[in-house]
Amino acid sequence: MGRELSMVRKLEKIEKEMGYCQIKLEKAERLRVQLRFLKLHERSLEESITRFRELAGDSDLHGNELAGVRLDDVYHEVTLDDRTPLADEFRQAFRVAGSLGMLEDEKATLEREIEDLDERLQTFDVFDDKREMLMAEREHALLSFRTEGAEPIAAISREFDEIEDSWNGLTEDLMNIDEALKHIGHAADYLRSARGFVLAGRSQFTIETWLREGYLLDLFKHTSVGRAKVMVEGADRNLKVALRELICLDEVTIDPEDFEHLLLPFLDSLFEDLFVRCKLRKSMELLEGRVARLERLYGELDGLRQKVLELQGEQEEERVRLFTQIGDERRKLPLVT
Repeated sequence: MGRELSMVRKLEKIEKEMGYCQIKLEKAERLRVQLRFLKLHERSLEESITRFRELAGDSDLHGNELAGVRLDDVYHEVTLDDRTPLADEFRQAFRVAGSLGMLEDEKATLEREIEDLDERLQTFDVFDDKREMLMAEREHALLSFRTEGAEPIAAISREFDEIEDSWNGLTEDLMNIDEALKHIGHAADYLRSARGFVLAGRSQFTIETWLREGYLLDLFKHTSVGRAKVMVEGADRNLKVALRELICLDEVTIDPEDFEHLLLPFLDSLFEDLFVRCKLRKSMELLEGRVARLERLYGELDGLRQKVLELQGEQEEERVRLFTQIGDERRKLPLVT
């Protein structure tokens, strides 16, 4: 009896180690998905930066000009008709001035993220070989038992493997959802702060004076409007991380509008506020709408998290029951003498 029990315990130890390897392999597969996402994003970012650098030319943020035209003259030109080719040229120049530096910083950060993720993935290579080795050890250990009457164990083992794979997937799903929720919450906080800065700008920032005397650098670096832009950039960074987590989930349908790049629409709204309306209204409306969208998305994901957590709990109980049952059935098998 002691020898049978020792062999059963050896098998259980091998299978627990195999389960650990499977968890690591599931994690590695999700990291590969994220790495592909980051590389695609990097290529898209490089294209945008190249195009924006060409558009930027010799533009200088330290003057009272946009695309070589004084800011108050831009205002008079655009207010006449904001749909002319010249108005579009001014709008594009404003986009470039407000976003090129951020895009270049994001590219540098993205390169570091890709390098770190690639290095991290390499640490998982060992688990494929380890799992193969453990499978061989299990097959060898099973030779110690007489296989007559082992059909129930085989059926239970197949059921356990299915539950184990599903449970591993749900465990990773929960980690992905938790990370996504954290960063969506951060993004919403950034946008609420941006909304507060735009609201403050209504009383603290005089558009007419800036058009006559201010610089683009003043706008982006030394005003409440500029601080709002920094908050929008922070929201963009967090949304990118949230999306990176959610693309690993099979059961989540991602609405591209929920993760639309925020800075460029914000700059477009700000351009209209400065050069068409002379009121910070459209920027506020954009931020209000995006905060509401993120709050809705957070609620939907939190609801999904609860469902996944409940299902994982149910499968955890079944997983433990089947693992115990396999051990009990094996104890009934005699060893080969």
